Amino acid sequence: MWVRIQEFRFDVERTDVVVDHIRDTAIARYNGHDFRGFRLLLDRPRGTALEVSYWASLAAAQAAVDVELPDSAPHLDLEVLRTDHYELAVDAG
Repeated sequence: MWVRIQEFRFDVERTDVVVDHIRDTAIARYNGHDFRGFRLLLDRPRGTALEVSYWASLAAAQAAVDVELPDSAPHLDLEVLRTDHYELAVDAG
């Protein structure tokens, strides 16, 4: 399994709007055969978040749609800081 991490920044005053938008669109954006799950990790005081999605293959993780800044939600004013892909080596509950 592969993990795609996207870190982004936004205006702290827009935090709830950003969270609502991501919650309402992430599954629809990523839903497909190789999609395995999704998490949003939030740092409210800093106005940053990590969007973590799980994929069956590296190719699927790399093909995942990014947070589209101007088209998806221009009102959110998101700045993508980085996008990385990692192999999931250990998963413990």
